[in-house]
Amino acid sequence: MSELFTSAEQMQKATNYNQWTFDLFKEYIKGDVLEVGCGVGSFTKLIADQSRFDSLYCVDISEHAIEHIMKKDFGKEIMIECKDLMDVEGTYDFIVCMNVMEHVEDDRSFFYKLLALLKRGGVLFHLVPSHQFLYSNFDVAAGHFKRYSKEMMNEMKLPDGVSMVKQYYFNMIGALGYWAVYKLLKSGNVNDTESEIGAFDKYVVPFSRKVLPQESPFGISLISVYRKN
Repeated sequence: MSELFTSAEQMQKATNYNQWTFDLFKEYIKGDVLEVGCGVGSFTKLIADQSRFDSLYCVDISEHAIEHIMKKDFGKEIMIECKDLMDVEGTYDFIVCMNVMEHVEDDRSFFYKLLALLKRGGVLFHLVPSHQFLYSNFDVAAGHFKRYSKEMMNEMKLPDGVSMVKQYYFNMIGALGYWAVYKLLKSGNVNDTESEIGAFDKYVVPFSRKVLPQESPFGISLISVYRKN
């Protein structure tokens, strides 16, 4: 079973964190929607239950994840395929891609493909792990080529007609916890994070949402939102 599937399966149980993240992009959902890296369907479920759209197309390269998600009943007609982003066709009003590009060695081609799939007026919500200084044995085990800073993302020049709506680091406490567990204590087992995820989701997420600002000077993730004008 792939490490990508294992990680997605464990994160599926982080219901508070998933809702927190979903709330960051739900305002952009409209029309024809593409979810890149749908995993086991954690966010697919939230999109289906809490938003309106004309169509929802979900892709992932993990056969295990696709087999898992195909067994679910989302209550709406959704197209799900085991497919690489580079083979996806068509154009979309909203694209969500989270924690995927770090797994791709040719990240530039991947990024430009995402933008090319946007319709006029379409929005891309893009999330990647942040700060290369946090890169750890866990990242290696998870198949991450790198972690990103704003500067690294912005080195990829936007095509004509595409503009950045906003960009910010997200989940400051998560970054501190990640540093403590995976850099200080040097843990790196991608298959044994369930207890950490459970504690974080139960105690830290509610506190973070209530007390801390959404946008922070550093965080576990870097979020960039783009619009094709």
